[in-house]
Amino acid sequence: MRQTMAILGCACALVLAACGGNSVNIPEGPMPQGGSFTGVWHSPQYGTMQMVQTGNNVIGEYTKDERTGRIQGTARGNVLRFQWSEERELVAGRPVVTRGRGYFVYAIGEDGDHYIRGRWGVDDDESNGGEWNAARDRRARPSLSNDGSGSSSGGEDNFEEFDSADDSGGSGSGSSSGSSSGSDDDALDLDGL
Repeated sequence: MRQTMAILGCACALVLAACGGNSVNIPEGPMPQGGSFTGVWHSPQYGTMQMVQTGNNVIGEYTKDERTGRIQGTARGNVLRFQWSEERELVAGRPVVTRGRGYFVYAIGEDGDHYIRGRWGVDDDESNGGEWNAARDRRARPSLSNDGSGSSSGGEDNFEEFDSADDSGGSGSGSSSGSSSGSDDDALDLDGL
């Protein structure tokens, strides 16, 4: 039954995303008992994510291959809506910064593990980029760099600037593909919901 509900929920999210619009209508539910976005999460799309939740506020960082990024958002029940900012350095000394929005829905699977399933989008869209899923590492504790303030690249990667910035420069060039390389994350089971 739980698996059927999860499949229906994902199908509804995909239908809503396909219909267009910047914000996806995600029904908020209560946070499962013992749940928190705080933790070290392993994502097939974005590698290791470290997030800390304080009240309704969530901040985090992620790293995979040549990309490093930050997350900042607000949780309401089991739904986290966030902004992300990512730096990729494909050419040494020439980082490309992209920004966008996204959401995660928190759930505890039948196996007892904690999962987040969601999507990311470029600029003001929450879902046009692709899937973003992760499973929480039961043993690890998050450790954010710079006390959670993000990268040390100065104000360039600042979320206050993101909120007030115009749409120039964020058209998706250099943005994440959302695809999985399938290398060290093959053992990750996100279908356990």
